[in-house]
Amino acid sequence: MDKYVYPGSDILINKFDCHNKAELEKLEALSTGANLAWLQLHPIRGEFDFQHLKDIHYFIFQDVYDWAGQVRTIDIGKNNLFCRTQFIDSYADSIFSCFFMDCYECREDKSNFITALTKHYADMNALHPFREGNGRAQREFARELCMECGYVLDLTETTHQEMLDASIASFNRGDNTGFISIFSRVVIPYDEYRNYQQKLNSTLLILSKDDM
Repeated sequence: MDKYVYPGSDILINKFDCHNKAELEKLEALSTGANLAWLQLHPIRGEFDFQHLKDIHYFIFQDVYDWAGQVRTIDIGKNNLFCRTQFIDSYADSIFSCFFMDCYECREDKSNFITALTKHYADMNALHPFREGNGRAQREFARELCMECGYVLDLTETTHQEMLDASIASFNRGDNTGFISIFSRVVIPYDEYRNYQQKLNSTLLILSKDDM
């Protein structure tokens, strides 16, 4: 029995008391989109541990679900079950105890950084500690970690479907090549990204003016 849904449905109990799935998706997207936009300028401060991930999830979903930031109490899965509830805390400890330091220590070499990031991101995906919203919380956690290590995580260089396919391949088959491919494109050294943005802004300034 799924205590997170309205009786007789698969719709998550929500603060809008919305019983229409399509409408809830729209409301959730608007609310979480606004909160994620805020985090671009005001990232959650934390130790890049499990509590940090919980705090990020809470901020993103605080206006939608009462259980935002709380570990799920039921087992969930698509084709395969994600981490069982009784093992979430211990598995999380094994992931986050070295997640940040493994990435930080190889931050000077992008290839090594991506290898470390991918390994722990894949484990975080398998953990799937929340009833809903794991992907959005994971990506924001990764973005903040990259920023701390001198990189920008530019997700405009990928698509939701590509991220989903990579997540499925990683979890179902232990194949992280999809994540490696994505992170190789979207993880950009800060100085390189800043130079690109400055060049783009100059180009836009030129294009915004008439010649005569």
